[in-house]
Amino acid sequence: MRLIEEIERCIPAFDYPDEPLIEAITSPEIRALVRRKNGALALSGALVLFGCGGDQRLPLHFSRYQGWAGRTDYGIEPTDDIFGADIFGDLLFARAGAVFRLDGELGEHVRLGDLSSFFDRELSDIAEELGGKLGREHFAHRVLGLDPLRLLPTLPFMMQQHVRGEFFETPLWRALVLKHRLFVACRDAPNGAEIDCSFWRP
Repeated sequence: MRLIEEIERCIPAFDYPDEPLIEAITSPEIRALVRRKNGALALSGALVLFGCGGDQRLPLHFSRYQGWAGRTDYGIEPTDDIFGADIFGDLLFARAGAVFRLDGELGEHVRLGDLSSFFDRELSDIAEELGGKLGREHFAHRVLGLDPLRLLPTLPFMMQQHVRGEFFETPLWRALVLKHRLFVACRDAPNGAEIDCSFWRP
């Protein structure tokens, strides 16, 4: 199965697309994806895709990330389209015909492949890279274990490593804020200085 086929199986996050917002998306491939599947939680929630419609404050709304203040610190250009995130809370964005993952703690842009072929990749090639195994474990433990009638998580989640080495869940937006604060603190600290990570809490 290809990644796009997995995405097609998902329930759209928004019923009615906001066409003016979709038209403002730079990449034609991402515009087509949003029109085809207007936001989704794929790979048991391990892959979050943003959509355009309804309340722009919602965690899956495209505009929330396009106007995010942290873009400048990370070197994300105004023409780059942030279109999703993986289970680790790292954003995915399109730039000049390629897909990148933003490592929120290190500030690195990791190239995942050409945009023209990214969504046609086989799940076996891309699922684990995006955290598919953790997604399945979360789905089985927290969703099926608590309520077998719930088919999908209602909000995006991610798994993030705590500073003490433990794993905890936190909403996607808070994960972005935490990683951004850590990145800025490390970037601005003098060489050899101890970093205060007291803000890093579940």
